[in-house]
Amino acid sequence: MKRFVYFSALVFALLPGRAAFADDMKVPAPQFSLASGIFTSAQTVKVTGSTPNAVLYCTINGDKPTKSSLKCPEQIVVAETLTLKAVAVTSAGTASEVVSATYTIHDQRWSVLRKLDAAAAKFTSTSADFEFDSVVTDPAPDKDVQNGTAYYERTGTAFKMAAHIDKLNGKPAPKMYTYEKGVLKLYDGLTNQQRSFSKASKFESYLMLGFGASGTALEDKWTITYLGPDTVDGVKTEKLELVAKDADVKKNIPKVTIWVDTTRAVSLKQIFDEGPGQYRVCVYFNIKVNQALPTDAFTLKTNAKTEFINQ
Repeated sequence: MKRFVYFSALVFALLPGRAAFADDMKVPAPQFSLASGIFTSAQTVKVTGSTPNAVLYCTINGDKPTKSSLKCPEQIVVAETLTLKAVAVTSAGTASEVVSATYTIHDQRWSVLRKLDAAAAKFTSTSADFEFDSVVTDPAPDKDVQNGTAYYERTGTAFKMAAHIDKLNGKPAPKMYTYEKGVLKLYDGLTNQQRSFSKASKFESYLMLGFGASGTALEDKWTITYLGPDTVDGVKTEKLELVAKDADVKKNIPKVTIWVDTTRAVSLKQIFDEGPGQYRVCVYFNIKVNQALPTDAFTLKTNAKTEFINQ
């Protein structure tokens, strides 16, 4: 009887130690070679475990992995956004904690637009000389070339622009147009007429295109396709194809291609598809960003004899 009591006491005395020993025997969780993150290309992930003879099980569909799940391959190629989960299970059926990592895969288009977001946040103004070539290929080939200077300014979410046209086909042609607060104004110095269009706000994304516009703002108004890197006048640019989401804009401008400098949030070149048989090429040079603009940059040069027409 004494021997039995002694043995029982010994067992109970050892119980805390046994519990601690059991805690020490917990199965370590698997480890991923790549932490969660955002990437612009496919990534390779390896899942490893430190417990001998333990089997690693993985899922990529959001389910909790168990020994009924698929075994983790030697490496996992992540080509699209997913959440990877893994667990280690011993031969005795003891499982580790489940670990997970989320890999967000974006294409190069996303990367370009985010660079524009960063550059646009610093943008306040731009001045640039331009050449606008309006080309007709059908029914009869024709081409008009306009030269001048453009100005763009942003204050918070407010935007305004002006284009001072000095020459048309090499001859003096004092014309100007401005846009501010949803109103587009066109002034022709030869006829001394100013036309105002008060419902032009839907065309703002077209007028501000590539000058201080963030990637987020572009995505809001346009369906964007990334066409790859290119160089314009020695400057590295990203080429984007834009299709307007607004039906009225799309009707007038079915497609726009821009070459944008993502470090300054400015366009160096734009091609506007204006329907069958006609398009317009806009090239900008002598671009100055975030410098003081002329005080009359956005002032139409009207006079007492100017005829005002509201439309």
